[in-house]
Amino acid sequence: MIPTKYRNKLPRHLSYPIGAEAISNALAGLPHFEKLTLTFIDQSVWRASEFQRLLLERLPYKIMEASHQPARKPGISTANSMLQDGSYDDKWELRVYPVLAEFRSVANGLLRDQGLPAVAAWLKSSQQRGWTAIGRGIELRFNPAEVSLFSHEHSGV
Repeated sequence: MIPTKYRNKLPRHLSYPIGAEAISNALAGLPHFEKLTLTFIDQSVWRASEFQRLLLERLPYKIMEASHQPARKPGISTANSMLQDGSYDDKWELRVYPVLAEFRSVANGLLRDQGLPAVAAWLKSSQQRGWTAIGRGIELRFNPAEVSLFSHEHSGV
């Protein structure tokens, strides 16, 4: 099971579209599975007011993302405790964001049918030579107006 680092509590009108067990089952055995961590965050954009606007206007927004950050070289004044706690190691993270409770079931189905397979393909692609040298990610965006999901990969982050 992918360890959950943190899970924000949600108000009643919001719900996480998928849980840790379903994500873990879908990604088990893939490259870097043992390095993944999972965080459930209560808003997908920085300002809470902006996230509420996206929800209210039924505009597309992130409901899940996966990212990789390569290991960093410690500086000359880096504390030993930061080295020991893995602060400079490579990071493989999954983040799940909420949907309006009324969309939980449909978003869950879209994640299982399309989103998690896209994340699985992204993880498999990490075995290409040089792939892990730069930061990369994949975002899964939910469009409530069209009841659809689309993915977007990015690199250099």
